[in-house]
Amino acid sequence: MIPPSDLTQRFLLENLDIRGQVVRLGPAWRQVLARREYPEALRQLLAEFAALAVLLGSGLKHPGRAVLQVMGHGPISMAVADCTQDLALRAMLNAQIEGAWGGSHDLQELFADGRLALTLENASTARHFQSIVPLEGATLAECFERYFDRSEQVPTHLWVSATAECVGALILQKLPKADERDPNGWARVQRQAALKAPQLLERAGGEGVAELLTSLFPEDDVRLFRPQPVKDGCTRSEEKVITMLKGLGRAEIAATLAEHGVVKVHDEICNQEYRFAAADIARIFED
Repeated sequence: MIPPSDLTQRFLLENLDIRGQVVRLGPAWRQVLARREYPEALRQLLAEFAALAVLLGSGLKHPGRAVLQVMGHGPISMAVADCTQDLALRAMLNAQIEGAWGGSHDLQELFADGRLALTLENASTARHFQSIVPLEGATLAECFERYFDRSEQVPTHLWVSATAECVGALILQKLPKADERDPNGWARVQRQAALKAPQLLERAGGEGVAELLTSLFPEDDVRLFRPQPVKDGCTRSEEKVITMLKGLGRAEIAATLAEHGVVKVHDEICNQEYRFAAADIARIFED
């Protein structure tokens, strides 16, 4: 069976009590890139947002979505990625790349005064859990390594590699009994992953996850769990937009229509626009 091009898959190094997860994005990643013109220097950052959203979304135990969002006053005014429980992914950066940006990769410069908010939305209860992830580290991946270390008390290491064609990500987490199994095991697998993971992850459209993990950890007992397909979350949905317009009320929509001659709704993440003329608005509110 050929593995799907867009997927995430969990695994366990059973002899070491170390768990992990792989994310591979191909067509879905290319669709994200196609919606805006991104400079190559920002591709890695966008890939980290996308991969982290998939990792977090795959961990949801209820219908809903995981949302990562940064708003700041630097060259990147907003970055957001979200992923639903059924792994529908969306991601975007809003970058002002003119002038003094200069291609810097420093998070504190890219997101001046920015804060990263992680929100877990529960569609069943309409409740949201939000936490703030400090922008501490050279990369977004490093910020989340420190976040998992502190919030879950689980030592974590994350690698993300990206090209214009694909994204590959690997997360490793040390479980409580790992030192009992092998006091040197955690250090060893980190060294092996640091040496090989970046090159292997860039081949996201090639070998399967089993072959990838065998290459990374040839000495260990790898237990693979069922892969989960990832999909593009930017399908057009006029129905959702119409529901939103009805929620605003006829009077407000009529005022917008009178002022502009048309009602326009722009989906910022997916870079899609919906337009409603007077006849469309009349049909929406005819009930």
